Amino acid sequence: MSNPPSLTPASLSRWRSPSLRVTSKVEGVNHASWIELFFDLVFVVVIEELSHYLSEHLSLVGFLQFAALFVPCWWAWVLFTFYADRYDTDDVPHRLLILSGMLAAIFLAATVHHAFGNSGVGFVWSYVAIRSIVLLLYMRSVMHVAVAWANLRLYLTSYLPSTMLWIASLWFDGIPRYSLWALAMSIELAVPIAGSRLLVKTPAHPSHLPERFGLLTLIVLGEAIISVASATANLNGNVIQILAAVGGFVIAASLWWLYFSFLESSIRIRSIASVHLYNYGHLPILLGLTTIAVGVGHTIQEVDQPVLETGTRWALCGGMALYSLAIAIIMFTACRRQVTIYSFALILVALGLAIFGAGLPPLAIEGFLITALVVKVSVDIFSAPPSPEASEDEGSAEL
Repeated sequence: MSNPPSLTPASLSRWRSPSLRVTSKVEGVNHASWIELFFDLVFVVVIEELSHYLSEHLSLVGFLQFAALFVPCWWAWVLFTFYADRYDTDDVPHRLLILSGMLAAIFLAATVHHAFGNSGVGFVWSYVAIRSIVLLLYMRSVMHVAVAWANLRLYLTSYLPSTMLWIASLWFDGIPRYSLWALAMSIELAVPIAGSRLLVKTPAHPSHLPERFGLLTLIVLGEAIISVASATANLNGNVIQILAAVGGFVIAASLWWLYFSFLESSIRIRSIASVHLYNYGHLPILLGLTTIAVGVGHTIQEVDQPVLETGTRWALCGGMALYSLAIAIIMFTACRRQVTIYSFALILVALGLAIFGAGLPPLAIEGFLITALVVKVSVDIFSAPPSPEASEDEGSAEL
């Protein structure tokens, strides 16, 4: 009798040499491992803390600070994800290193709220610890996979200067510190693009990578559901607030529908350029979704007021415009699909409400957004061609 998939000898191995995922014959390698799913739980906490920060700082400055904190948190997830996409072995050493990264991410989440205050030192050291653990993972891989030297070389190209900048920032306060953070992140984000030619022999997995980004997007979408649930805890039969809560859920459900229809029907990761567009394009998608989640919660709380606060309106509508624009750009550039007029209409409606909707009642703003979303979802449903079955031996991406 053969072992069930979850109890294969490979999955129970205490020590297994890293190998390229796209060339591995281990069962289940096309999907996220249990340790990857466990790792994502930490980022539920990270996203929650980032959402709370934005919720308490709904202003232009607050949004810029939120975005500045979001980028390194998102990048920390990306670093572990791309390593696992190439070399996930799920053995004891790998699990111990990932668990160490989870602990560092917990400290990162704990310091988010006051990162621009007295927790800045803890935020820096937590992030440096995360990057150092990823370095150890790549150092282990080069002992078993020759082509992994290209990954290590590229990682060190960003790790060394950016780590020095992060640590050097601890000797400064205020704008000089945050300028060093921005410079360090700029290096980290630019190096993978500049060094793309080094990655052609270590391709990304064409089905595992979209699955991982889909799971992270679900986590962020969960914030919208949490916002609805939290805001409805003390409604006491208030019909207007109930309508706003139902509207918030419809918005979250529509965003889910649009994203996963887009993911299932459009994503074809084939080249280095397409992976970069897919990866970096998810930053505004996730920023937009988190901002929408905060806006939904505040809208339910403010629905009895004549108009929404400016910050709430921009969080809800501006976040929608950012999310929709990011998906449209990825579809056109990475997926080579035509962007429909309904996508542009959704972007324009959301942006128009953010700019010109100051005098509209909260339910009217929700209603306009819901109408635009439902129209877009309906058009996608009835115009989508039948999805071809994805073959198991589809070519891998070059990254």
